[in-house]
Amino acid sequence: MAPVTIRNMQLTEMSELKIQWANQRDFHTLLRRSDAEDKPVLLDLHSPECSGCVTNDRTIYSDPEIACTVMEHTFPVRVVTTDPDRASTDIINNHIYIWSPTIQLLAPDQTRYHEWNGAPRRTRLSVGYQSVFHDTPGHLTPETFKAQFLVARAKAALRTKKYGTAISLFDDAIARYPRDRVTVEEATRWRKAALSGGFIESTWDRHHQVTTSPLAAAVERFAQTVAVLPDSVLMQDWIGKPGAGDWQWYSDCLREVVLQAYQELCDFAVTAERERARHGPQFNDTHRLLGQHRFAYREFQSLFVGVPDALLDRTPLRSERSIRENLAHMVMAEWWAYRPQILHALDRGRKGLPPEVVPASDTVAQHGEPPGSHESLHELLALYERLHLCNTRDFSHISEDELGIRSAWWELGPVELRFRLERYIWHPRDHAVSIDKILDASGHRHTANHRFAARLFSGLGTAEATLIGADGFLTDRLDSLTAAINDRANEAAQLLGQVTDIKPGIG
Repeated sequence: MAPVTIRNMQLTEMSELKIQWANQRDFHTLLRRSDAEDKPVLLDLHSPECSGCVTNDRTIYSDPEIACTVMEHTFPVRVVTTDPDRASTDIINNHIYIWSPTIQLLAPDQTRYHEWNGAPRRTRLSVGYQSVFHDTPGHLTPETFKAQFLVARAKAALRTKKYGTAISLFDDAIARYPRDRVTVEEATRWRKAALSGGFIESTWDRHHQVTTSPLAAAVERFAQTVAVLPDSVLMQDWIGKPGAGDWQWYSDCLREVVLQAYQELCDFAVTAERERARHGPQFNDTHRLLGQHRFAYREFQSLFVGVPDALLDRTPLRSERSIRENLAHMVMAEWWAYRPQILHALDRGRKGLPPEVVPASDTVAQHGEPPGSHESLHELLALYERLHLCNTRDFSHISEDELGIRSAWWELGPVELRFRLERYIWHPRDHAVSIDKILDASGHRHTANHRFAARLFSGLGTAEATLIGADGFLTDRLDSLTAAINDRANEAAQLLGQVTDIKPGIG
């Protein structure tokens, strides 16, 4: 495939140029060439049944400027997703992560430099998902494609440490497409990294919180402060006040104080369960299921304590996704998948109507494109927090009888809402394992203090689970617990100040 240079072409030649698509049989050969020639692969996952894919051919890939730049800067490969052969299926399953943009710029190791926002999305072909595809047509135009193509090439240059080239391409994208919000935001974010020689600032720490309730914010602040303390102070004499009551005998060091706060959160849960049983509002099975999910969610959240943003896009495990892709998928799954399917099934069940799948195009029309291309860790976690709490509030009104309503989705037959919520519970458990593997493979080792900080999130999940469906319950006790944990967070911050004074650079 000979290179094409736009500036050396005549206008008539340029207007006649077509993209010369390779196919699935050429894919791995072109990946090897990509490595040798330092030229990425443009993967287009195409279906003639997808209206967005057909529109792309008519309006985007037929654009002479786009055809020229694609041919000059990439190896373009088209894989047809309709009735695919085995080679196509292997590529599709590796590059469609449940429900992914179908235009991607790939590195030689098949990891993604960029996925086009607004491109058609398609469901993967693995077992189970073959029964329903959830296609969306996307909303790409030639101009938005060109804008993102500049960003995609810049991200490839950034990954391969060609910082000057990356900066120039990011600047070009911002200058040429100033009204394209996504392009400008993404180019600005990654340009900053290129200017600093690849350094990516960490964004989720004790100064940047993601939780919103007073209790959760207190726990988060305490946990984040504990996490940046060196393990050497774990058994050091505690600088704060002793615990109340019998805890006075167990407040000698940081380790004991953290465990005290954990136990106070668990004790609150015992009190809340007892008081709800006596005075209401009564627990039902929906509240219990959502409580299990809250606990799983807080433990999932604890994985990110002390994780730098620089690890978000690392891909140390071949053919596996990055932390960003796992986290963005979690946000998408809760808001763009579980939420519409559960609420739609509930609405139809209450009206006595049979189960029906919500088209993915309806979800995108209502909620917009899922996140994931350039957001910081703080932004992703803060978004997840808001959406998760909203789901919990809205799902908590499902009665026990309504848990038997049938819900249709990708399975071969409808399932009960009870099962749907159970699947909702173990989904964060599943991806927590994936993220833990990536962290381990990236060489990121949690310290003892990180692990103790994670226990605080477990305690938070235990306490919060008992309050689901009971807004405004035990307010005085909750305020007292929040104040106690804030006091511990202040003492830990004081200890951090002392340690930092003694050992510059820590924390």
